[in-house]
Amino acid sequence: MKRSSIILTLLFLILCLSSCKNQEKAVKQPNDNDIKVAQLVIDAATQRELGNLEKASSLYKEVIRFQPNNSLAYYQLAAIDFESKNIASAIEYNQKAIELSPKNHWYRTQLAEIYLLTNQTDKAAEQYREIIELQPEVTEYYSELVGIYVNANEINKAIEIANLLEKRQGINEYCSMLKYNIYKSQNQHEKAIKEIEILSKEYPSNVAYLSILAQYYLNNEKEEKALNLMKKVEEIDSNNVENIVALMEIYYKKGDMPSAEIYIDKLCRTTKMGFEEKNQIILGLYKAKVDEDIETLRNYIKHLETMLNMYPEEGRLWQFLSIGYMRTFRMDEAYQACKKAVEYGVRDMDLYKRYIITQQFRAEDEERIKTCDDAIKLYPRECIFYIVKGYSLVNLKEYEEAIETLEKGLKYAKQQSDYIDIYSNLAEAYYRIENKDKAFEYFEKALEKDTNNLMVLNNYAYYLCLENIELDKAEKMSKQTYDAQSYNITFADTYAWILFAKKDYQNAKMILDNFLSEQETWSETVKEHYQKILEALNQ
Repeated sequence: MKRSSIILTLLFLILCLSSCKNQEKAVKQPNDNDIKVAQLVIDAATQRELGNLEKASSLYKEVIRFQPNNSLAYYQLAAIDFESKNIASAIEYNQKAIELSPKNHWYRTQLAEIYLLTNQTDKAAEQYREIIELQPEVTEYYSELVGIYVNANEINKAIEIANLLEKRQGINEYCSMLKYNIYKSQNQHEKAIKEIEILSKEYPSNVAYLSILAQYYLNNEKEEKALNLMKKVEEIDSNNVENIVALMEIYYKKGDMPSAEIYIDKLCRTTKMGFEEKNQIILGLYKAKVDEDIETLRNYIKHLETMLNMYPEEGRLWQFLSIGYMRTFRMDEAYQACKKAVEYGVRDMDLYKRYIITQQFRAEDEERIKTCDDAIKLYPRECIFYIVKGYSLVNLKEYEEAIETLEKGLKYAKQQSDYIDIYSNLAEAYYRIENKDKAFEYFEKALEKDTNNLMVLNNYAYYLCLENIELDKAEKMSKQTYDAQSYNITFADTYAWILFAKKDYQNAKMILDNFLSEQETWSETVKEHYQKILEALNQ
């Protein structure tokens, strides 16, 4: 569009808005003065757009100098002054614009907004009443006025306006919902629900109204009525999530678990909701039962597995599965779930702890070390990761690194078990690098924390025996472990070997004879010990 065309268009608008006295007359042809005004308006609008409010204001005032009855200029000056927080001036300019063009609803809307934002609600309401008379077909203005009255706690006036809308437009969804929300805001539930009942009769296929009614009946202990309405909703829209959740909760509350589980399964399979929200709803339903009742926990796991089909790469889902699998002793599955959760980005400390626990018999030492390294980067003050890494390094015969790792972990030890695990593993590592004194020192430290720790007692006794020192002490410690767990082949072997070292061959043989039926499961060390005992007895 050419510039001259823009000027003429704006000029036409200005002439239409500038003077209400002349509105009924034919639009005159633009003269030089009109063109000058049009140019000023363009420049003022440009300056305002650029944020130059002072310059824009000056230009609009120049428009008024040429056209004292230009309502549009007053309207824009009001807007600029309000933006500049010159409230009194803004109101004065806006009132002048309305005085010049009393039937312009935009002018009144702006003034109403200024009044509202300056807490002059009565004056704002007055303007909206005028606007409604000017624009009786625009429902939003009724809503604005209703909102003003509700906020001012003038409920009768709010109802009056809602009824006025209904009178002008007839019973319809908008009017009834307007009245419903008014009554609801005042806790007038019976009056509110009557409006919904009207709507449900007018629109019997509208599930929103049926759902509101159902919830109302449910809240008022009319469970069967609520259930019937929810069934209607289900017939109309079987995938309505809110209805599925409501039915699920009703049946669960009634103790009808088969029916409740059907709707939980439907919730799991819906595409209208993400995993986190579904999981929150299900856990909210089960509450403490998921921790206390094994059958509930199994049902929960089943639902998580159902959701896997939809969210196979959802790390949090795998995380919750890992918890469930561990609690139901499905350790292989727990290990895989932990692995998947980490793979898909979960970095929770407890997840890493579960992961290293499940790795014990399902992963190589290298994998456990990597897991611990990843965890230590995130949680450098968590002792357990140093313990497991140290233990794994000992298994790999990386004794120096194991010692370094375990000594770092010692700084973060808090519980008795932390100290025992670190001391016993340090003892093992030091023994392997032939620092026997240091090894036995750490065994003693471990026993200071717990004199009855069977594994520490066993290992300490065994290494004393290998060194052929303090055999009486070794025998006493080993007998303690054997008496506590006579079925444990490891403890039995240590005890037998110490007796062998003390030349008590007969009793040594008798100890291992108790395990002859399990001989095919013996380790090479146990087999070797038994053979030497037999040789000592010339058998």
